[in-house]
Amino acid sequence: MKKTNLLLLIALLSFNFIMAQAPSISEYNLPPGCVLKQKVKIFDLSYKLENKPSIYSYSQSDLAVIKDIPSSEIENYKNIDLNYYDYYKEGLSFFDSLSSKVKDIYTITELWYIYVFDQDLKNKLITIK
Repeated sequence: MKKTNLLLLIALLSFNFIMAQAPSISEYNLPPGCVLKQKVKIFDLSYKLENKPSIYSYSQSDLAVIKDIPSSEIENYKNIDLNYYDYYKEGLSFFDSLSSKVKDIYTITELWYIYVFDQDLKNKLITIK
């Protein structure tokens, strides 16, 4: 089951992104065991902070990079994949630390996307009160 979930995550990442120039993969906060191809299209979601329209055409499903785990199942991941469990819990802690202003601007899917791919925006969101 551990390998199946990891393969599902990798497949989702591979199929959801259009190939394009991207920053170094080492700049991303990828889930444990996740490997991306060198070039992926990364959407800049910072435009939402300035209440501007997006210059990109994307859907919420394009941003879905993390398996949505129901809260009732999160603890099960301790026994399935402890590294992924820790990563997921750290992400949830990040979301909990955000102000209501940020939570009103971004969806949970967008916040996961930012958590994985945009460390600068992630750090900026932490500072917004």
